[in-house]
Amino acid sequence: MLSQQGWKVIECSADATGANGFVLPELDYSTPQVQIFKRCQTSGLQNETILENIFENQVQVIKNKLEELMRQYHPQVIHVRNILSLPIHPAASVAMAEFIAEHPATGFLAQHHDFSFEDEFLPGDREKAYEIPFPSIQKRVEEALLFSPPNVQHAVISSLMQRRLLEGFGIHAAVIPDSLDFENRPEEIAHLREKLGIRPNDFVIGSMARIIPRKAMEVAVQFIAALQKRKNEFLGEGRGVYRRTVTEDSRFLLLLPQSAGLDEPENDIYFTKLLRYAVSLGVEVYYIGDRVVADSAYRGEPGEIPFYSLYHDVDILTFPSYQEGFGNQYLEAVALGKGVVVCHAYPVMEADILPLISPEGIISLGNNREYTLDETGLIRLNEEVLQAAVDREVHFLLHPDEEKTIAARTCQRLKKAFDAEVVGNQLADLLSKAANSAMLSAGLLPVTTSETPEHQGIGESIQSG
Repeated sequence: MLSQQGWKVIECSADATGANGFVLPELDYSTPQVQIFKRCQTSGLQNETILENIFENQVQVIKNKLEELMRQYHPQVIHVRNILSLPIHPAASVAMAEFIAEHPATGFLAQHHDFSFEDEFLPGDREKAYEIPFPSIQKRVEEALLFSPPNVQHAVISSLMQRRLLEGFGIHAAVIPDSLDFENRPEEIAHLREKLGIRPNDFVIGSMARIIPRKAMEVAVQFIAALQKRKNEFLGEGRGVYRRTVTEDSRFLLLLPQSAGLDEPENDIYFTKLLRYAVSLGVEVYYIGDRVVADSAYRGEPGEIPFYSLYHDVDILTFPSYQEGFGNQYLEAVALGKGVVVCHAYPVMEADILPLISPEGIISLGNNREYTLDETGLIRLNEEVLQAAVDREVHFLLHPDEEKTIAARTCQRLKKAFDAEVVGNQLADLLSKAANSAMLSAGLLPVTTSETPEHQGIGESIQSG
């Protein structure tokens, strides 16, 4: 989008590709060298001096690579994504703050998707997860987060965080929400259901997010279990947006297509617990994360499936998450699916998304007040809300044309607000402002100028959630 407007965009990330990619491998936060700073990874490294030296070396390596980038491209503005808000890579956060301080004439747009102080279902859980058990390193990281010299403009992805930054930190941040190319149509893979071992009369219910606790996929299990009990009400032909034939033998499969994050112990434990819970409710889980690849990485290999292509074969899409920075996968479900999404109204959904659509635009799984945590650590949805959601789903299965009409209307409304072109224009304006502001503060641009310089931008892409 920015390139179409005349910007020269350089992507800087651990896995940047293409002619305009600047690869900085040290930004990869999944490596053992970075993971040692997590509380659960430090049991064998109790010498704080050793850890401080390792940490400082990481900081300097990243800074040196960023200096190389500056020498090579001379950017006027740098778009920093999530590095200054979530210390998922502590050394990168510190390195970026120091780098910004050393380049006062360069503009920086710090866009924040996630914060360590964001409460999930249990207050303080996320903050504890990112705490470093070495005070000197923890202090450096805390000083780097939300670093706010004159050459930094801040942006967040929700109005809730905009208010939080202003009230808690005195930071005025613009809102640049997550976006999606609503015109993108993924490749259709011939006979995909057959290749996956899914029968023509099976119903696939997708929970397309990563398998982590805050996605509350156990609520999708509860929804499927309740829907299965009502199967006799919608036996027959032409059911749902894909006009399936539902028979006594039709299976209701919970499709889980993502493997990202399952190498982390907490998520692996959650997945095991989720599978046991599904068995206890008689719900069949269909995990294919080991076969799914990003669409950009798909090369037609027989054993691989591009992620977005799966949406063509999912009958019902669910999004039961209780905490999201924004919720881009909800937008994906709306844009790429054909039905009304079975969705939980997490706080940002309530504040920034639901007001743009009619109440009928989702099959509601309630809001966080309808979620409770049971003794096993899993979420339970209020029974009355659950049954109301199932009632509505049964109605749509019997009246697919009505569902498709509502889904299409919802898609158009969200496209007006969150399409990549719309949000891209907002981002371009902010980047220009950041560049001009830095030049003004450095005395390099007259205050009275009405000309917009040709900009060169760099997007950092360390992200989480």
